[in-house]
Amino acid sequence: MNEKKEKEIIEEVAITTSSQDSTANNTDLEIEQVIEKIDLLSQNDNPYLVSKEIEELKSIFYNKLKEKTKTQEIILEDIPNKVQDESSEEESKENTLHPLEINFKTSYSKFKKVKFEYRKKRDIQEQDNLKTKQQIIADIDKLTQEDESIKKTFEHFRILQEQWKITGHVPQTENNNLWQSYHHHVELFYDYIKLNNDLRDLDFIRNLEEKTAIYEKAEALLNEKSFNKMHNTLQELHEHWKNVGPVKRELREELWERFQNISKTLNKKRNDYFLKEKEKVQKKIIKKEEICKKIDSLTSEEITSHKKWEKTTKQCSELEKEWKDIGRLNKTENSIAWKSLRTVLNNFYDKKNTYYKQKKEDGKSILKIKIIICEKSEELQNSTDWQGTGNQLITLQNDWKNAGFSSADQSNKIWKRFKAACDTFFNARKAHYKAMDKEKEGALKEKKELLLTLKEFKASSNSKDDIKQLKEFSNQWKKIGYIPRDKMKINDEFFDLVNVKFEELGLSKKVLAEEQYKNKVSSIKGNDKAISSEKQFLRLKIDSLKKEISQYENNISFFGKNKGTEPLRKQVEEQIAKANTEIKALKQKLQILNKG
Repeated sequence: MNEKKEKEIIEEVAITTSSQDSTANNTDLEIEQVIEKIDLLSQNDNPYLVSKEIEELKSIFYNKLKEKTKTQEIILEDIPNKVQDESSEEESKENTLHPLEINFKTSYSKFKKVKFEYRKKRDIQEQDNLKTKQQIIADIDKLTQEDESIKKTFEHFRILQEQWKITGHVPQTENNNLWQSYHHHVELFYDYIKLNNDLRDLDFIRNLEEKTAIYEKAEALLNEKSFNKMHNTLQELHEHWKNVGPVKRELREELWERFQNISKTLNKKRNDYFLKEKEKVQKKIIKKEEICKKIDSLTSEEITSHKKWEKTTKQCSELEKEWKDIGRLNKTENSIAWKSLRTVLNNFYDKKNTYYKQKKEDGKSILKIKIIICEKSEELQNSTDWQGTGNQLITLQNDWKNAGFSSADQSNKIWKRFKAACDTFFNARKAHYKAMDKEKEGALKEKKELLLTLKEFKASSNSKDDIKQLKEFSNQWKKIGYIPRDKMKINDEFFDLVNVKFEELGLSKKVLAEEQYKNKVSSIKGNDKAISSEKQFLRLKIDSLKKEISQYENNISFFGKNKGTEPLRKQVEEQIAKANTEIKALKQKLQILNKG
């Protein structure tokens, strides 16, 4: 590495904390304001102090320029183009530059020229400083050959020392050797002139005070928040230390060791900070990689609906925003991370574009299906089969939903026709049921009156007439018609009361059971589901009893003909007889149920 490049690297050490403070709000600038700020910063006396911020502004400019000129390919709906990032700015150049980019390049080139001229002047100045300091060393060496009073020689020496301090930097490669040479000649001067103890001690005291002050300034840097400022100040303090003369020999090592220790502490603090920053960057990289994997997994399974694509696209945009909110990385890592994001986003939007292209091709056949659905609904719109036609139209509505996506321009007219046909039928059905609700309220009123009559019924001495009267109540109840659904409990109340009235007639258990079952059948008449369920229950019960009888008969075959087994045989025969009687009663119920 040549001397000039080495010096530039030293001068341009990354200013993490301070540069972040100065550029924290640069991303909020408009693109024209970015150019204006570069022009403003270019006026700085030391261009190296603003070099990092201008590089940040360069990145921000190209990022904003891409956003400004970015175009999106749209297929049926708003579908974003493939993502680009600042790391690929050279790849996206067109044959002609954007006017804003021309302005930017002019301002940026102006800064580079200022920086170059500054570097050039400083190189010349450093060479001049080198010659000056070399001459100071030579002059100190000559002092030992002068024949004059010690006081005058020492005053001359002090002037040379002060001149050394105010002379600026020399080339980095010459700095150490030059300082060692200066220090050596200063020591020789002190030894040569053999200053008296008082004058020498006075100089040692002054040097001790100055070096102690330097140490205290270094110690105060422990509270400095800007690591860059801390580092630069420490370098200046080291340069100052070198330019201060010696102290008493017995204090030299101790004082230098204290200064070295505080320097090591400060350097370790700075290094630890940058190590932590490196760890933070690594965590950011991991988070960005995880988000890229999540974006890639969004389309791991085929997406086959417009609604699902809308939801997934929203998730993709949220993940992309989350990726960007994590923040920038260093230049190399940032380029790699952007490339990964661009790859997964391109993959996502490629699949989305393919879906909608295919969807557009399918649009014609879907439109034909919707026209057929519309025509069927128009054929049914004037039907009065409220239940059947309603179910058919609901089916057609589901068919419409499941038919797929077609462009709004093509399907809107058909949709309006289809909706009008459905509305015609359902509005008519609503009006019909509204009229029926009034009839149901009237029926409910009649049933309430009949229920009151039944409650007042008293059994007479003629049970046949009473049975006939109770059956007449049931017939009247069924003829009244439908009542509101939320009032159906009145039916249970009525038939329970009929059963109570039958019990009050004093009928035999058999007759009472028969009449009560007939009453039950009357209560479910018209309810096909309840009747079917009752029939199934009776048949299953009969089958179960038949199996029991078969088992009993099989058990009897194992009994021997002797007095010991006779009681057991008699008990089983009684069970068989009981089961047959129960089967007969169940079959009679089936007959009643079938007659209705």
